[in-house]
Amino acid sequence: MSARTCRYYIGYRKTVSYPLPGPPPNPADAIEGALERLDGLENVALEEHVARFDAVHATLTDALSSIDKV
Repeated sequence: MSARTCRYYIGYRKTVSYPLPGPPPNPADAIEGALERLDGLENVALEEHVARFDAVHATLTDALSSIDKV
């Protein structure tokens, strides 16, 4: 579910997703937020680094691909 999508629950297990109106999110904000997640990485246990890098990579991939609407 992206930042511009809202989920609406119908009944017990059925979910409907629809885009929210308005301008698209600014990719620069997502990029800055992703890079901020790397702050203080030296204080995080080494086992958690891979999960943190994966989350940042996924955010950067989404943000950068939205720039050209790819």
